[in-house]
Amino acid sequence: MPETLLHNVTIYTMDDSQPVASAMVWQDGRILAVGEADDLFARYPSARRVDGGGLFVVPGFNDCHCHILAYGLDLSAANLSPERTPDIPALIAQLRRWAEEHPECEWITGSFYDQNRMMERRHPTRHDLDRVSTEKPVFIEHTSKHGGVANSVALRIAGITRETPDPPGGTIERDAQGEPTGVLLESAVDLVTKHQPPLSHARRVRAVHLAAQAMAEKGITSAADASTGWGDLQGEIAAYAQAVSEGAPLRVTLMILASTLQRDGAWMYPQDVCTGSNGVRIGIAKVFSDGALTTRTAALKEPFVDTGTTGMLLHSEEELEEYVMGAHRAGWQIATHAIGDRAIETVLRLYAQAMKAYPRTGIRHRIEHCMLLDDALVARLRELGVVAVLQPEFVARLGDAYRYGLGEERARRLNRVASLLKAGVSVAFSSDCPVVPGAPLDGVRAAILRKTPLGVVLGETERVDALTAIRLYTKGSACAVHDEEHTGSLGAGKRADFVVLSRDPASTPVEEWEQLRVVATVFGGRVVAGRFA
Repeated sequence: MPETLLHNVTIYTMDDSQPVASAMVWQDGRILAVGEADDLFARYPSARRVDGGGLFVVPGFNDCHCHILAYGLDLSAANLSPERTPDIPALIAQLRRWAEEHPECEWITGSFYDQNRMMERRHPTRHDLDRVSTEKPVFIEHTSKHGGVANSVALRIAGITRETPDPPGGTIERDAQGEPTGVLLESAVDLVTKHQPPLSHARRVRAVHLAAQAMAEKGITSAADASTGWGDLQGEIAAYAQAVSEGAPLRVTLMILASTLQRDGAWMYPQDVCTGSNGVRIGIAKVFSDGALTTRTAALKEPFVDTGTTGMLLHSEEELEEYVMGAHRAGWQIATHAIGDRAIETVLRLYAQAMKAYPRTGIRHRIEHCMLLDDALVARLRELGVVAVLQPEFVARLGDAYRYGLGEERARRLNRVASLLKAGVSVAFSSDCPVVPGAPLDGVRAAILRKTPLGVVLGETERVDALTAIRLYTKGSACAVHDEEHTGSLGAGKRADFVVLSRDPASTPVEEWEQLRVVATVFGGRVVAGRFA
């Protein structure tokens, strides 16, 4: 194919050697040159010229911690987000509508509910969901992916009664009489979901396509699935490989659940896990250490102010040590979910043990979410070279729930972006979509403002400017998945993955930020969402 030369644009390259340019040339999905228009006109006289109309270009966003397959499946379930269901009657009505529209489905399912943002400020119960159906099982998933609610039919199918003990790493919520309320936290969710019909290969492939296209419309060209193997490891990998080979516009990295990486007591190596696709990458082992702030299951040093509890570690320290030591020894980059300060401290101690016992270079072990930090933990992250993978949109969407659970002082110490950068810690931005909607521009705005839904600023000194936030959502995220050789910045030899924006992100006032939008997303040199020129 002939070269394409884009000009009359402002390009924020995220490349320190040439931070800003006005033109770019690519061919066969790779960038040939970035620079000034007159120079590139002279160097590439036969290139097809595209006038960018004075618009603005940044590298394609990289959501290095999200749930691609789960997002695609959620797009097929009832949308119970607070914008759609501000209270429990609205949630019930939404589920009823979905059930009427999908009479063929054996289960009635919904996603994105958040009791913290509903009028009642409580979880729905099985009695609420029984108003949706007393004949079909109903199960709805919390927006955090750390809990859910089942109706009486679903509880009966799962065999959950007042005598059922809490599973390890999970809680079956009970009322004053000891009866299950239908609310299930952490691993208790599996007691119900394992009875749902198995996903077909075709449904998985379709879900990946749905998610990839929805992400392209938000400007995302690369993403890492943060829980591959939660249902069927080989089946999920095959679905990603097929969707990408069929043209799904997404460069995919799979974070494999560490619990699936052992065979007959021996750890698999990254090279043992084959994807069968050049657009799907492997190399990260995912571990969970604690729960979530919104469900009050994150492991804290001091109790939640509204429950008096300190959350939970999802594994004993011995089990967690086996995961970290085993995955590290087998050559995996490890990404551990750790939200509370107690969990983060535990994981950092185990990372240090593993690196001392089995020294390796260039590892970039990660802590996912890494939310509640004191200065000592920030320093420890820097000392160990651990990447902090943050989700700035959490504050904008869930910040008031954090205030209610942690109190104002601790809530201000969440997502300490500026402090981490000042200390020299590697930081990457992501969304954890579908926990939140996951538009990177919303995440950038959240990092600029740090404002909760009720307008409270959490940690004003932790704000960063727009270009810093974009860098963390592009170059920072590419580094977090060891893909900076190909993505994250715009320069010769890099993939032609970029986003065209309607306004200048460096100068658009934050109060006008919502007017800044993705005009087009280009993946491998081709427009896959929107249009320009």
